[in-house]
Amino acid sequence: VGNISMDMCMIDVSAVDVKDGDEVTVFSDKHPIEELARQIGTIPYEILTNVSQRVKRVYFYE
Repeated sequence: VGNISMDMCMIDVSAVDVKDGDEVTVFSDKHPIEELARQIGTIPYEILTNVSQRVKRVYFYE
């Protein structure tokens, strides 16, 4: 995860095979929000409550 600018976050993908338009999943079963919070020294609640309303949300229900 890179720099924060206003309510957007830049992620360095220069070492990853991606192209414009590829989908990005930030939180998932493979990448839990708890792990991200631990890595950046915060709690999951703080991350979730700071996600801008402009970010598209997709909800999955079991």
